[in-house]
Amino acid sequence: MRVFIRRRARPALRASCFAASAFCASVAAISLPSTAQAEAAEREQSAGATLTGAPLRTPEFPPETKKELELDLKVAQAAFDAAPDREDSYIWLGRRLGYLGRYEEAVAVFTEGLEKFPDSYKLLRFRGRHKARSREFDGAIADYRLGLQKMEGHADTFEPDGAPNARGLTISTYRSNLHYYLGQTSFAVGDYRQMVEQLDLSTRSPIALPIEDHKVAVAFWKYIALMKLGENKQARATLMGVPAKLDLIENEFYHRAVLVLQGRTSDAEAAANGDSLAKFALGMKKRFEGDEAAAKEILENVVRDNALGYWPAEVELVSMK
Repeated sequence: MRVFIRRRARPALRASCFAASAFCASVAAISLPSTAQAEAAEREQSAGATLTGAPLRTPEFPPETKKELELDLKVAQAAFDAAPDREDSYIWLGRRLGYLGRYEEAVAVFTEGLEKFPDSYKLLRFRGRHKARSREFDGAIADYRLGLQKMEGHADTFEPDGAPNARGLTISTYRSNLHYYLGQTSFAVGDYRQMVEQLDLSTRSPIALPIEDHKVAVAFWKYIALMKLGENKQARATLMGVPAKLDLIENEFYHRAVLVLQGRTSDAEAAANGDSLAKFALGMKKRFEGDEAAAKEILENVVRDNALGYWPAEVELVSMK
């Protein structure tokens, strides 16, 4: 029997891992912890471009979404001000900054939180994610590994959603996410064997999870890793293990991307109507087929079309050089 935690759904704020950049923008400054302010300012001086040199921009999003995100940030700041000695205060302030694309500030908040809670695998999990989004890949991987070490001896628990899905169900755990994002981020440093190992480990949580949702995301990245390793037969088996139709809770983005890789979606349709993840999938498909020129054009367009860049496409473009 599957067990879920039901939460209030806010479909307008739900997105895939990389589609989340659609919600990012700068908002009015808030009173970050003192050390966090200094670290954020220092990081911002070196920010401003993708791995390929494309400039970062302030994204636009609907006024209602902006209003909700800014309100969430104000609530998180008020909670932090009222209880600055709570682990959750740092977690939620950092996460709310992240939803607005203020990744450097979020990293600084998590870092200050870790000074007070050095054994917090939760803060390490979230700092790792935001370091990856800031293209600090080695630091992200180190955080995920340390987070898994800190989890030893602790029972796994559900990870609360900051932007609940349409069904209001929490579907991931801290341990599964630490393994999953360690695997995903290993793509950035070219450690494809670690990708496969960690993605497999992410599926072994003792807590009952919605298998279909997690399976489709794991299959996407595992296929890419196995293709990079030259294990094409196993890669194809992994990819084709995902059905054409699934009742998913929130990973529709990944399912559409898998359909592109499977060839169930035409290249022309993916290029014209696909979201960024589907277009990234198309770019990888073209590269695996040996069409370097087409792959390069598609991946460059993905980076250009996202205001805060798109690090997987950036990583692949750099590798093509």
